[in-house]
Amino acid sequence: MKKAENEKSLKNAEDFVQLYLCKKDQEKKLWSDLPQELLDLVVKHLRDTESRITFRSICRSWRSSPPIYRPLPFPTLLDSPCLLTLGGGKCRIYHPLYNGPYQMDIPALLGVRIRYSKYGWLLLSSDKGDDRSVFFFHPFNMTKIELPCLPFPIETMTFSTPPTGEDCFVIGIPFLAREFCIIRRGEESWRIFPFTVMIPDNIQLLSNCNPILYEGMCYCLCQVPVVAVFDPNERRWRITYPIRFPKALLYKLVHNYLVEGNGKLFAVFEVKDYEPCIHVFSLNFNTMKWDAVKNLGNQMLYVSLGSSFLELAVKRGMRNKIYLPNVQDNKCVIYSLKTNECRSFFSNYFTRISTHGKEHYNCTWIKPALATLDEDLKW
Repeated sequence: MKKAENEKSLKNAEDFVQLYLCKKDQEKKLWSDLPQELLDLVVKHLRDTESRITFRSICRSWRSSPPIYRPLPFPTLLDSPCLLTLGGGKCRIYHPLYNGPYQMDIPALLGVRIRYSKYGWLLLSSDKGDDRSVFFFHPFNMTKIELPCLPFPIETMTFSTPPTGEDCFVIGIPFLAREFCIIRRGEESWRIFPFTVMIPDNIQLLSNCNPILYEGMCYCLCQVPVVAVFDPNERRWRITYPIRFPKALLYKLVHNYLVEGNGKLFAVFEVKDYEPCIHVFSLNFNTMKWDAVKNLGNQMLYVSLGSSFLELAVKRGMRNKIYLPNVQDNKCVIYSLKTNECRSFFSNYFTRISTHGKEHYNCTWIKPALATLDEDLKW
């Protein structure tokens, strides 16, 4: 009798659980199966960007609701970085949260190559093989600061502070990295220094990855992959421990980026035809060893050939993501470390095995800002 009561009680409990799960499943299905007309109505009443990002992240059917396009305002009104691209004398600016681009015609930027960008400034050189001119340009003030011509062809460049600062200096490193050239604010010519300790012959600097200046040291990403470091005052190369990147993926590497932020150094690798398509590592300065990064928390990485940096997320939906130099249907391509997917805000586009989209090479992520400048400012 008691056994029969227990079995009946157990059966009732199982029925209750099944009923509960069924109701939950129905509720979930009801929410995910809202009519398209109702979804469109909801989206139209979401005024701020964060709400629209959150709404579209709920489920796949909600993500299919058509986006509300907002024209990109003048870049200096933005509170987060934007992607600046150059080509044909035109400067195009894209932003992850807006439908772009914003376009400016700047004849001074015809036939130039972005070497490095920081503090709102572009370091540019001529794209012609026999022209070694180099200059700073502020795209939002239209201010140009000429530097002396480079002494020889340079592969990678970086600078320390805004060119308006008295302590600003620029470093250039040629392909073989047997010497480097440097020029400081106020100097009329570049100085050339040979390295007293060379990089091993089996290690080459990556020409598509800019050096990073941090705590007086210059860090350069190499092909192995390792990071080579030198002190401009001592002129000796030394090598960090190899980054623990899967050897089987080395031949799939597409792009590599070196990033400094919040006292950390990050290496970002993009591979093709593989999932995940983005791999991130950070350098432990105490042990000089690299650790894999799976979560950026409330931070986000911006990577490009012209400049890469770490930022705090200004909106909740932008956190724990890597902003790439790719554009899909006039929208920036973004990689999520949480889902291992490349997406665009307010779009149905996504992929897991490669970044896709139009890839911009002569480009940089930049923080829009106006600078106070002296009229007679010279290098």
